[in-house]
Amino acid sequence: MSLQPAIRGFVCRMILEGARALPADKQRRVLPRVPEQTLALIESTPRMGWVPMEESMKLTEALHAALGTPGFRQFLSEQSERMASYPLLQTFFDGAVRLFGLTPQALLKWSTYAWEQAFRDSGRLVYQPHRESTEGGRVEMRLEDVPPLLLLEGTFAQALAGAFEMFLRRCERKGRVELRDPGPRATRFVYDVSWE
Repeated sequence: MSLQPAIRGFVCRMILEGARALPADKQRRVLPRVPEQTLALIESTPRMGWVPMEESMKLTEALHAALGTPGFRQFLSEQSERMASYPLLQTFFDGAVRLFGLTPQALLKWSTYAWEQAFRDSGRLVYQPHRESTEGGRVEMRLEDVPPLLLLEGTFAQALAGAFEMFLRRCERKGRVELRDPGPRATRFVYDVSWE
């Protein structure tokens, strides 16, 4: 049986709600690019149901094309903030904060568990610390075994970078999320996340 990458219905719905809340000029550049049947699928999928990644990417690719990479990362960072407060993910988030404190390390570690709840057959998220202290830190986040569909256009890679940026903001830390060049035959994304 072949893998069918998918994303939870609540994640897609939050992204769609965010697209509909954009200023009118940006909405006009995004929503007409998304097929009506894709919008209907996202709206009709139960929150805990699965939307095929191929369909979800029709929305995120339209957002990426209309907003450009910096705008798209900012948009997904803001949507990630909303997603972290969804009951399923909020439980994991609260547990991570209780165990490890509100730090970038805690949230990045937490993201590996949240990943399993929000995505299916979409690779494996790995946390690798390099330098951690109260003054700052650096970790490597890797999405391994990325299905070919998610390697196209760079949209998915940038969306994940936006989520990592949200963690730094939520902890009120200045930092950077750098996506390493995956190369032509990549099967993973590697992010250097650092903060002070």
